Amino acid sequence: MTMLRKLCALALIAALAACTPPTATAPEAPVETASIGDLAIVDAPAPGARVTSPLTITGTAPGNWYFENQFPVRLVDAQGAVIAEAPATPRVSWTDPGDKEFDATLTFSVTADTPATLVLEEDMPGEGNEPRQVRIDVVLAAQ
Repeated sequence: MTMLRKLCALALIAALAACTPPTATAPEAPVETASIGDLAIVDAPAPGARVTSPLTITGTAPGNWYFENQFPVRLVDAQGAVIAEAPATPRVSWTDPGDKEFDATLTFSVTADTPATLVLEEDMPGEGNEPRQVRIDVVLAAQ
């Protein structure tokens, strides 16, 4: 009878072990993407907006986008030539923790409505990294 009990006990243990989920899973491959929190958010102008000079750009950027209280903002044409460039500056000290609201003003002159791209660029990329950018298509209005 003891042999029968031992076999039943072993069978029960084997059955329970088969029902137990695995304790380790294969690690997921890391995904390299910039999270929204890593990028500047532009409040104005809106994508596709028809804009006039002087163009005021407002929004919020992570504190690590700033170097010495600014980061670059450019208007470029379809070929990538710079039409206008100016620094975006925070409304509070760039050394304060957290995201900061910013302002920038670009002045330009065009003789006809011109498609362009507004480019905001991080000024403090990590060593060996390309600076993060936010690009917004706009139309420069002739005046």
